[in-house]
Amino acid sequence: RRGAIRITRPAAYAASSAWARGCPESSVLVRTASNTGTLPPVPEIEANGITINYEEWGDEEAPAVVLLHGFSSDLRMWSPTVEAFARDYRVIAPDLRGHGRSSVPADLESYTMEAYVEDLRALLDSLAVEICALVGCSFGGMIAVQAAVSLPERLAGVVLSDSSAAYENVAYDERYRERERGIAAEEAMIAQHGTAGAGKRAAANVSDPFLADGIRKRYERIQGDGFLGAARVRRERPDLLGVIGTQIKSPVLICTGDEDPVHCASLLMAEQLPAARVVTFRNTGHGIPVRAPDLFAETVLRFFSDIEEGKPLSGRRTI
Repeated sequence: RRGAIRITRPAAYAASSAWARGCPESSVLVRTASNTGTLPPVPEIEANGITINYEEWGDEEAPAVVLLHGFSSDLRMWSPTVEAFARDYRVIAPDLRGHGRSSVPADLESYTMEAYVEDLRALLDSLAVEICALVGCSFGGMIAVQAAVSLPERLAGVVLSDSSAAYENVAYDERYRERERGIAAEEAMIAQHGTAGAGKRAAANVSDPFLADGIRKRYERIQGDGFLGAARVRRERPDLLGVIGTQIKSPVLICTGDEDPVHCASLLMAEQLPAARVVTFRNTGHGIPVRAPDLFAETVLRFFSDIEEGKPLSGRRTI
């Protein structure tokens, strides 16, 4: 036990369909200040030469759900959905390598897709989680795809939101490529000027002082080496489109927004996973868990429930 976070072995899943539901809402855990007004220590593990920060909510005996955040974000992106998930599940959300309060290695060679998957494996081992449902958004979804291929025995189900199984494909549209050009330009600016300098340059042509200050502060919060390392992984990750159809054994839910530039890549991934459930969110851009948190949580929880009850999972719908 660390502060108000309980870290003990949960009951292992016998299989995906053996998930037990019914964790009472009152069992949701939060870190609360002590009578001295200070927060308890942030939970973390040491693995693979780095420190991995994470947060945990829910009943320790419930099935585990691990949430992987997006590029240049941190575990706080899950704040709008944690409460809904934690009513029935043990929810674990790490800061990925180079993000948030986790270590930010200066060696950019230490950022690889294999390293991110090994960080996930180490977290599961440290918390004695034998099998989990894995939910990844954007960059977190890229890691989740790789984990589904590399760690199939550890996953009861996979949710891939706003994500893709390959960096490049001839089928991707101009919206996707324009977004990638923007990320590449941001990467080049941070590499040349650092995060503070990049923030000043990005805000230079913004006339509204409030918005300009917000842009500068956003860049100041970015971990420079973490941004550059993760950007490198996004580009150089393995192309999994040719293998996911045969190597992913877990049930898969793909969530995509019809206004997301990554929409085309998500649909191409879905074509390779005919047994997957594909849900398109109307009038929704990139980052469904943040843009439509209630509907996203409802969709994911219904998917988990259908896994547990052995209901058909495949199909496409728009909501």
